[in-house]
Amino acid sequence: MDIIKIKSILLFTILLITCSNCYSQSSKKVANLDSLFQKAHKLKAFNGNVLVSENGKIIYEKSFGQADASGKVQLNKKYRFHIGSIAKEFNAVGILMLKEQGKLKLDDSISKFLPELPSWANKIKIIHLLQYTSGLPQIKWNEVNQDSDNMMHLKNTVSLDFEPGTKYDYNNNNVFLQRRIIEKITNMSFDSFVMKKMLQPVGIKNGVVDPTENEKLFAKSFNNKGKQDIIKYNISGWTALNLEDFYKWSEVINSFKLISPQSTQELFNPFSEGSQTGLGEGEIHQGQVKKHVHDGAAFNYQALLVSNPNFTIILVTNNKQNNLDEISNSIQSILDEKPFNQIESPVNN
Repeated sequence: MDIIKIKSILLFTILLITCSNCYSQSSKKVANLDSLFQKAHKLKAFNGNVLVSENGKIIYEKSFGQADASGKVQLNKKYRFHIGSIAKEFNAVGILMLKEQGKLKLDDSISKFLPELPSWANKIKIIHLLQYTSGLPQIKWNEVNQDSDNMMHLKNTVSLDFEPGTKYDYNNNNVFLQRRIIEKITNMSFDSFVMKKMLQPVGIKNGVVDPTENEKLFAKSFNNKGKQDIIKYNISGWTALNLEDFYKWSEVINSFKLISPQSTQELFNPFSEGSQTGLGEGEIHQGQVKKHVHDGAAFNYQALLVSNPNFTIILVTNNKQNNLDEISNSIQSILDEKPFNQIESPVNN
């Protein structure tokens, strides 16, 4: 046998062993992930959908539990979930899209686009809305039933809570006014802007904004006593996604499909260490998203996105147990081939 053939056989053998080891490691990870979620669901610690990708490939995607409080309808991967504050990414990215189009500057005062607001709007810049440093008062949730109610409250607001740009206050009025500015510039409703200018161009086909209880394949949230929530949007503009489209959205951010790396970095820049931005929290290094973490909650929905170059974790539930960080930590341990913690039964079950 000549040397070339011997080398070829050795190379093939090495590749075969390597591939076998990789397959074995991957199978073990999937088995551990399934064990984690099967046990968590059995303990009523997780009712929802999960997606885990590693090195750009989805390795685990599954549904656990029921789609509503009746217990008669099982979840599947097509169900959309309310993702809470993660939906604020759509207005934040929308603002930067308009900036790249030259239709606004982050240093513009919001009075340029919303002249109907009192004189304090001259002090608030768009960047203040994105970084939650506007000084706007909190929304009066018990008095607000729709967008017009909230706008009237703002028109009647005499003064700000603090000087814009001097303090961080996580406040949905910042989100509300971002959406109104997008509407004023584009002459479109915010819902239409999200659907036509953001979701459809990147191939997100199943996203829906402000879904009602009658929406098909929309998971209904419920508490541990089996009581289903009444879905009500005090302010509009909340996008619901299924697993496939949620993952696509994460990849849209990571691959800069809608806004540039520079604009994405601007959205990741917090006012102060540990404070939230329009994309939650994250960082870019040498033109690559190194971290993107965002969580959200509304009613009894809860969602978590954790993404970096090595993996992406997406968790959505319609029976909030406030344990998604714990679940995510166990998933990361499994991916790192380290010992992981099983999820314990919720205290209130």
